[in-house]
Amino acid sequence: MQELIFMKNYKNNEVLRKSFFELAVNTFEINFEDWYQQGYWGERYIPYSYVDGDQVIANVSVNILELIIHGEKKKAIQIGTVMTHPDYQGKGLSTRLMNKVLEEYDNKYDYMYLFANESVLDFYPKFGFKPVEEHLFSMDYTAKKSPEPANIRKLNVTNAEDYVLFKNLHRKDYLFLGISQPIMLKEYSCFIA
Repeated sequence: MQELIFMKNYKNNEVLRKSFFELAVNTFEINFEDWYQQGYWGERYIPYSYVDGDQVIANVSVNILELIIHGEKKKAIQIGTVMTHPDYQGKGLSTRLMNKVLEEYDNKYDYMYLFANESVLDFYPKFGFKPVEEHLFSMDYTAKKSPEPANIRKLNVTNAEDYVLFKNLHRKDYLFLGISQPIMLKEYSCFIA
């Protein structure tokens, strides 16, 4: 093992980008390649990673968002794609990356949140995140241009990464079935939009 290098925002580095995609597939079975090829990886999605040689081995990603809550614009940071290659687990790499993110964005947001799966619910409270109640929702909708209800497209948004992939789609064209992972917020006990 070579000395690990910290890298961030390497969207234009093909070797690291592909290694990041591979780690995401192996960890979460999420393939980001089409998302990238379709131009959805913008300047507001920033991976913070440790790299061994040309391999991304640990990551915490930041999504910089603007939310409208009760009619007011709020700055939000969504943490996602927190993952470590199995050969490097147990070395505190995710903790170090989380601390880098928290330090860089200190006092630069109104809300910071993430979607956690059951296996990591005890990891995030160390950083000030608290679980909040989550509400699932669905909405039947027929697109205006489509005269037939058969043209409703169903979209099951099951996690933060799916939401990022589909957030630019117009809500009138899709049936959103809800986000099904627990939401955790930093320093807030509720999140009502």
